[in-house]
Amino acid sequence: MHPATIDAFGDGQRRLLTLLLETKGGLTADDLAERLGVSRSAVHQHLTALERDGFVAKNVLAPNGGRPGYGWTLTEGGVHLFPKQYALLASLLVGALKETLSSADLVRVLRTLGEKLAGEHAARLHGKSRKEQIAIVAEIMRELGYHARVQPDPGAAVPLIDARNCVYHHLAAEHREVCELDLALLSSLLGGKIEHVECMVRGGASCRFRLLEKAAGDAGKVDRSGPAARASLRKNRRG
Repeated sequence: MHPATIDAFGDGQRRLLTLLLETKGGLTADDLAERLGVSRSAVHQHLTALERDGFVAKNVLAPNGGRPGYGWTLTEGGVHLFPKQYALLASLLVGALKETLSSADLVRVLRTLGEKLAGEHAARLHGKSRKEQIAIVAEIMRELGYHARVQPDPGAAVPLIDARNCVYHHLAAEHREVCELDLALLSSLLGGKIEHVECMVRGGASCRFRLLEKAAGDAGKVDRSGPAARASLRKNRRG
């Protein structure tokens, strides 16, 4: 598994990546060796490993009075190794919304986002059995960053979904309304009401979601009463 952040690299690779971040136009292997104070062979070893993992790429440098040369730049994956503050931005945005919207209006906005996200995946559930649909929803959650799995639900006809992490945990701890996004995502995908059986923000060991059973034919259909669905219908009519 690739390191998630720049801090996970050794000192040599970390310094090399930082140099490339600071030099958008790219640097040759000789430039890197000189600036790092190491041999060209050592630089090539670092570059070979980093290129293999998709963090740097070899590109043609802009000519400077002579023949064009080749240098190294960060890939998009390499840039993303450096710190980001998405959580801070999300917190500021939700906080700003709460200053202008009531809690009920904020819930409606978040549920709309959940419904729109469901719409991107709903086709994957069509024609599947109820248990298969729940397994697919758990898979979708894993793709979104959740450590989600299907677990038996004693006494129930279908299993529940257990998520051992929350991708919005700190945001949800600050703004409880954020949980509505997940609930709207699951309810729209499965075509039924979702019971939030356990919640980490409320002190639970995990987030557990139970489908309150509805006709199987409704599963995989995005809730047509939601704002996102209504907007989509209006767009289709205009088309």
